[in-house]
Amino acid sequence: MTKFLLLSALLLPLSLFAEKSAFGAGDLDSPSPYGLTKTEKRIIEQKEKITDIEGTVRKNRNRIGSIEESVSGMKSIVEGLNEKSRNDKQELQSLKNDINEMKDSSAQMNQKIDDLVASYDDDFKKLKTVMGELSSLIDRINGTYVSKEEYNVLAKEINSFKTEVSKQLKNIGKVSSNAFDNRSNAQVDNDAEELFRKKKYADAIDAFEHLIAKHYKPARAHYYIGESYFQLNEYKNAIAYFKESAELYSKADYMPNLMLHTAISFEKIKDEEHAQQFFQALIAKYPDSPEAVKAKKFLK
Repeated sequence: MTKFLLLSALLLPLSLFAEKSAFGAGDLDSPSPYGLTKTEKRIIEQKEKITDIEGTVRKNRNRIGSIEESVSGMKSIVEGLNEKSRNDKQELQSLKNDINEMKDSSAQMNQKIDDLVASYDDDFKKLKTVMGELSSLIDRINGTYVSKEEYNVLAKEINSFKTEVSKQLKNIGKVSSNAFDNRSNAQVDNDAEELFRKKKYADAIDAFEHLIAKHYKPARAHYYIGESYFQLNEYKNAIAYFKESAELYSKADYMPNLMLHTAISFEKIKDEEHAQQFFQALIAKYPDSPEAVKAKKFLK
């Protein structure tokens, strides 16, 4: 009896402990464990720390993954920048080469321009010299062409000839000056040229004299009269009219022929000095004209 009571006293605490354990005491997996020993409490604390560490590790892993993605993106950007840098460097080098070539080309062009300018300067000096010589020649010709006394003599002869021609025209029923008065200057000019082409030089002279009196293209009219006298071998009269035509208009298109026939006229009247001067002036002023070629033959 005494032993039974003693055994009952020992087992009672154990049965009580077993009931508490059955109600969750000491359960480490419980969300809210209780009735823990010191050791179990330490286990719980360590477990919580491990859980926190695992959470931190996961966060760090996520951060590391995000960083790795960022690093990868940055790496791609850097590689792209490196590629662009290499391309830019090549383009800059190419541009530098082009600039150097342009500099060389510019230097050559400047040299060519300098050479052309120098050449033009030489040509201008030569032209200036030739023009000076031509001007001197023209001055000599003007000074020694036909003296005033000679011109007056020629004028008297011309007037006498005109009077004689007028008388002859009236006697043989040729066109009179009164007939010219009834027609326009342009019509008379056309008829005068037609008479000249038909070698009716006396009639042509009369018609062109009428135009001179009317002040209608006087330089041209004097030239045709000079040509008519030249064809009639009346060289002094031809010279006088050629001189008057040149003084009235020295830039006419017939000037080469006028100068050639003036020179030949001087040669025909044995005035070799003036003939030579006119041949030379013609060659100098109109070197490419057919008349200049003829003048050279006369000089030879």
